[in-house]
Amino acid sequence: MSFARKFVVLGGVGAIGRVVVRDLLESHPRNHILIADFNAPAAQAYARSLRSRRVGGCFADARDCARVLRGHTVVINCTQHDFNMRVMRAALLAGVHYVDLGGLFTWTRKQLRLHRPFQRAGLTAILGMGCAPGITNVLTRYAVEKLGGARSVKIRVGTRDFNPSPGFPYSEQTIREELTLSAWIVANGKFREVAPRTGWEQVRFPKPVGTQWVVRTRHSEVATLPVTFGLRQCDFKVGFDRAFVRDVMARRVPNHPVERGRPDDYEIARVLVDGVAFDCHARAHRRWHASAGDVDTGCPPSIVAQMIATGQVEQRGVLPPESAVPVAAFFAELRKRGMKIVEVRS
Repeated sequence: MSFARKFVVLGGVGAIGRVVVRDLLESHPRNHILIADFNAPAAQAYARSLRSRRVGGCFADARDCARVLRGHTVVINCTQHDFNMRVMRAALLAGVHYVDLGGLFTWTRKQLRLHRPFQRAGLTAILGMGCAPGITNVLTRYAVEKLGGARSVKIRVGTRDFNPSPGFPYSEQTIREELTLSAWIVANGKFREVAPRTGWEQVRFPKPVGTQWVVRTRHSEVATLPVTFGLRQCDFKVGFDRAFVRDVMARRVPNHPVERGRPDDYEIARVLVDGVAFDCHARAHRRWHASAGDVDTGCPPSIVAQMIATGQVEQRGVLPPESAVPVAAFFAELRKRGMKIVEVRS
């Protein structure tokens, strides 16, 4: 399409927001990006650093941002999930499509209630379009279709950092919530709350990640995949070192994000569908100063926002990734960005 595609990246100076902005900028010469952030000087400075007339920066308050969104095509919400409902309502008011990174189960369920208002407005909202949730949802759809159905989906994420530094690998607030809030699972076809930091197990990922301890946490995939596919069993576990979890709970982890100056890590997001494993591999992007986790979380919302803007995603309403994102086209875009999908054969 020949028209300009206008995107707002809300929270665009955060670790993930910065990757979203870079991916949008480098994906297509007709993409125009507004970096909107509560920290206006940082948004403007980041925009200037990219040296493109297609990028600008401005102040935005996620609690009341409809005015900033007006006139754009899609808003990519990279703020904390606490703001998701407010940003969605602002998108409705402004007549703008919406993509976010996830609602930590509880917010996702609330957001799905806006399906009919978005549908009536002719707008699309895709919830949880990062890596996990996001890639894991689309990967589940691919696996279910390939296998002809599913009863059980287990999601496991492991990372190996070859240049570790003290701090939180992603949002401190999100990590603390994942480790302190009760987790949701589906067992025997029923949703059930279980205690946080339970279900430790060792998972043997391919090299270079290798064997990792993973633990059950609250996550958005469990809110939608069992409903979409009629699953009997579903849960999510992420790779955290036991010592790191102890230090987080004791508040011994430095109160700052991991230094991204020389990222050198590798991440594998796995879905086990009736025992068959399908993996997404991602590596750090040094030119962007982005870790593997930043890359596989920040590129997918950019890809899908562009799919909405160009009409590749046509469904309207509030939707999980597994219901709306075209699998083959999405995987092709991941490959362009250095990620790969692998079926693990036993």
